Amino acid sequence: MGTAALRASGVRKSFGTVHVLGGIDVTVVPGETYALLGPSGCGKSTLLRIMAGFAEADAGTVEIDGKPVSGPSPQRGMVAQAGGLFPWLSLRDNLAFGPRETGRLSGSAIDAEVTELMVRTGLDGFGDALPRTLSGGMRQRAAIAQVLANRPPVLLLDEPFGALDAQTRLRMHEWLRELLAEQPTTTMLVTHDVDEALLLGDRLGLMSARPAKVVEETVIPFGADRGRHTLADPEFVALKSRVLERVLTG
Repeated sequence: MGTAALRASGVRKSFGTVHVLGGIDVTVVPGETYALLGPSGCGKSTLLRIMAGFAEADAGTVEIDGKPVSGPSPQRGMVAQAGGLFPWLSLRDNLAFGPRETGRLSGSAIDAEVTELMVRTGLDGFGDALPRTLSGGMRQRAAIAQVLANRPPVLLLDEPFGALDAQTRLRMHEWLRELLAEQPTTTMLVTHDVDEALLLGDRLGLMSARPAKVVEETVIPFGADRGRHTLADPEFVALKSRVLERVLTG
């Protein structure tokens, strides 16, 4: 699976008289995780849906490696808070669905790749389980694995851990960092959680309230040293303080 550049230029969106996106400009370089931080309701999910091709912008463009996004595609995998697992299918069949339907793989090749993906995402041994029998953290891992089974160059994450408790969220942050280190993917993460943005992102974009714009960008310096103790590190605490101050002052 390759990676791709993701670029939004002048993206605007309104719903009736409500101006949601006021001209979004953002570029995610290949293999980078870009964390877009903004208040609830500011339009983050709307932007991600436009990037995925599920909604159309009123103005502006979204491009993947210079090619305009004109509709949904398995080349852009999106994971939302509720995930996208088919409740009537086993975990194994959920992961096999995309490669089978797109014709990317068939027969034993699908079985082999799904088995490898379950091992890499810590879900081996649960192939026959239905989604409702899995824990919240396991379901979200499965939802991300389901998208990665298509080997998308671009991964779009819409607050995927928002419904989880704090302890599970921290475990999921660590798991996702390790997964993206093993399988680099151009990733856009939208969140309203400062810790999540700083723990997962390589770069941070701050989004204003409606009509939303990206008002500031910051390189997150922790890199490969990010780990479970980062939250207590003075450098992390100082950066979080600066980000919170910027968020609170608008």
